[in-house]
Amino acid sequence: MIAETAVVRDLPQQDLLNELKAFISGTRKFSRQNSLELTKTALVLLKKLPACRGAVFEYFCKVFDAAASNYIESIETEIKTGKLPEPIETDELIVSEIHAALIYLISENSIAWAPTISTWSLELLGEISTKYAGRAHISTNLNETLQLWMACRGTRTLVDINTKCLSSLIHSDTEACISALLDTSVKHSPYFDWVVAHVGSCFPNTVITRVLSVGLKDFSQNRSCDQVRSSPKLKSVVGILGHLAGSHTKDIRQAIIETFRLSLKEVFTDSDAIRLQKKATVPYILQLMYLSNTLLSSICHDTRNILTVDIIGKLRHFTDDWIKYFGTPEALEEHIISLILQCQTGGIQILNLILSCAQITKLKGCNESAKTDIREKALELLENILQEIEESVRHGTAVDMLSSCAKNISEINEMLLSSNKIVQAVGYRLILYLGRINPAVLVRAITFLMEYAKTPDQLGFVLKIITSELVDKTVPAYSEKGGHFSVVLEQILSRNIQKYTQSNEETLDLSQMWTNLLTLLEWEKSDKISLLNCRFVSRALEENFINLTSVFSSEVHHVHIIADILDKTGIPMVSSSYSPPIRVILNLTQSAVNYFFACCRAEGTSTKLRGCQRAGSILKRLCIYSKVAKVLALRELLEKALFCSEKVLFGAKNSTVHDSSEKMLLKQNKNISKTIPLTKHSTVFNGGIIGLGKRKAFVADVIPTDVIAANIAELICVLKSCCTLMEEEKYSEMSLDSMTLLSLLLVQFVSPDVMYNGLPWPEEEFSKVTIERDLFIRRKFTNTPLLWDLLSFVAVSRPALCYCSVLIRALTATLIHQWKSMGDHSKETGNENYTVLLDTTIKVIDVMALGQLLPPPLSNIRDVLPSLRCFEIVDILRDCVWCYMRDHIPSPALFICDSNGVYWRDPIMSRPPERYTNTLRIIMQRNMDTLGHLYSQMYINIPHYE
Repeated sequence: MIAETAVVRDLPQQDLLNELKAFISGTRKFSRQNSLELTKTALVLLKKLPACRGAVFEYFCKVFDAAASNYIESIETEIKTGKLPEPIETDELIVSEIHAALIYLISENSIAWAPTISTWSLELLGEISTKYAGRAHISTNLNETLQLWMACRGTRTLVDINTKCLSSLIHSDTEACISALLDTSVKHSPYFDWVVAHVGSCFPNTVITRVLSVGLKDFSQNRSCDQVRSSPKLKSVVGILGHLAGSHTKDIRQAIIETFRLSLKEVFTDSDAIRLQKKATVPYILQLMYLSNTLLSSICHDTRNILTVDIIGKLRHFTDDWIKYFGTPEALEEHIISLILQCQTGGIQILNLILSCAQITKLKGCNESAKTDIREKALELLENILQEIEESVRHGTAVDMLSSCAKNISEINEMLLSSNKIVQAVGYRLILYLGRINPAVLVRAITFLMEYAKTPDQLGFVLKIITSELVDKTVPAYSEKGGHFSVVLEQILSRNIQKYTQSNEETLDLSQMWTNLLTLLEWEKSDKISLLNCRFVSRALEENFINLTSVFSSEVHHVHIIADILDKTGIPMVSSSYSPPIRVILNLTQSAVNYFFACCRAEGTSTKLRGCQRAGSILKRLCIYSKVAKVLALRELLEKALFCSEKVLFGAKNSTVHDSSEKMLLKQNKNISKTIPLTKHSTVFNGGIIGLGKRKAFVADVIPTDVIAANIAELICVLKSCCTLMEEEKYSEMSLDSMTLLSLLLVQFVSPDVMYNGLPWPEEEFSKVTIERDLFIRRKFTNTPLLWDLLSFVAVSRPALCYCSVLIRALTATLIHQWKSMGDHSKETGNENYTVLLDTTIKVIDVMALGQLLPPPLSNIRDVLPSLRCFEIVDILRDCVWCYMRDHIPSPALFICDSNGVYWRDPIMSRPPERYTNTLRIIMQRNMDTLGHLYSQMYINIPHYE
């Protein structure tokens, strides 16, 4: 100003007076013809006579208004006619002159000119924007409005001049320019928004920081909540920041955070105004976020890095100062709750912060009373937030904060496993609210609990979620599949099945899931938990029985617990309303059989015993429910125990197995040549390795005798379960039809020929015809001792043993031939063959006696045989046993059934004629010294029929 005054004094006063008179005269008669000269005169006065600034700027307003008017009219003409009129060159020249002059003044002395010119240009832009709003189809869209006005030379020049003002003060003081921007924005919003957007995009950091600062200064001077609500400058701040948020969200968030952090720093040199501003910072930010969802989202997005428990401990001292900006403490709390509910991002961060405050134990600078107060306020705030969410969810109203939490569903699921009851409860309620809107959230949460819950309390959330009134149980997608829990099981089991069908599938550890499923089923079966009266666990298992049985057949690691689950379901049952499909029946039967043999291979005694019992329980229900299952179970049990690799578990002699690591000559030859020329009748001997001698046999591990005995006992128990008869819904003894089926299966598996498999015994001489088949059967019994136990088991159900007549006949025929060839001195010399032959003979007689095929005294032959010579044994087997069986066909019709369901033959009524016992009598009489006591029991002291 001083420099300009000196320049003016050096100029002739008369010239300045003439210029002034010309300017005054010209403005009275303003027209397009004299406007260029008049503008030059105005610019001279502006430079040489500062006192004329107001008049000159007023004239400039007319110039720019005329330019804007001409521009708008040309646009409207183009819209009407489709032709763009020629631009007015005078307007271009005048605007160009003004632009150059003002830019020069700003460059020469920005401190003196920039604030004044900036205020004038902004006010003029506001007036022009408001005056021509609605003209030339000016859109309400900010971007379109900006493009329209930036195409106008006049308004573009004004924006450029204002930008020059801001850039010249960027390193000194821009507060005056920003304040003018805010005032103009308040006055001419929303038509002025495009100017704010352009200026802000040119100086984002400066504008954002200064706008926040100016707004805070004005906000801190408000003395009541009514002044806050009616503050136009506050709304202008929100509008400007809202325009910039699209491209500068990060800058806005950083500026707000920096303003907040500065308010927390206590500086002794702060003035009273600065202290007042610091106290007003939090209410100021809260009001900004309340008025702009964009600002709210930008802050909530990074809550964890802005607010901490320690910071909240510091802020609690300022709460009394905040109340005046909101009216009452309740209004402040409602304001905060409203903001939290409107958060579109970071909702879970806010809840975690409140939960941290609710669990606070240590806080620097706070005594126990203060910590208690923080905890209580946090719990109250948390409860109010959840109640608001629940009310909105019940009325079908969307809640932004809840939608934000849906993006962090994994973190919410983790809350259910927290050791803190409050955190668990919050997670549970959030799951319910989210699940009300999207049932898939419920399924995901229940799946998570099933896989990771390790305590009854954690698992209890599964019951609470499924049975909650907030859960819509009529959603078609879930009600059709048996409910939400059924869908959970379907997804888990499908993943488990894929684990075995897809090699690239990641390893799934579902051990906890199986444990939790079993626990839920046990809870349901106990009838002690009212929430389980709806039987959702059983219904879900029924819906997924196909997948469950498929997993049971392929699972290895968790097979015992799956078997326990299947056993406790009690499926299938004749009295149950659930009718499993045939695929389930067959799959479960096969799986149960496989599970039984897996248990037999197990080393742990207790695990093995419980597993076999489970398998027997499952097979019992299956065989009672379905005849198809019974046939399959018996066939699979017998076939695997007699002929498959599992046979060694029951004492079968394993065939010689060679070490697979040894080289085979045949394979080596094939590697050298694709084809090996052999004649039609060539034979390949592979009994050894050239240079190394005879191939060594690979001997498998020998199974202890007690283990074999235990396995056989368990197999018999399982077979008994498969043959169990159910009468009047109560289990009784074995079914004759089932035992007959078992007997026929034995014959089918052991006898290699279908010929001569009938019940009658032919003449003893006829055994020469079937000798090869008889020896094969005998060899089977020798290599597979289990057959003796199976035959004895069949003999318990006496009529069923008749169908095994061919096996007993073959054994007896081979025994007669072998005893004939046995020397008389074999017994005295301790021949091992003699001992084996005698044991086999006794076993055959025992089976026939147990099945009452041989009546007394023939049934007591086993006690006589050890004292006889070989030829005497031959005579007894041929004359007594064979002849009796030949003349008395072993038929089921010989047996009667008593009131207890037991089939038997009266030993008194069925005593054999003397011709079948004379040979035995004579032989015993010859050996009276050793068999006298037996002779008395068999022929003298016998009961008589009355």
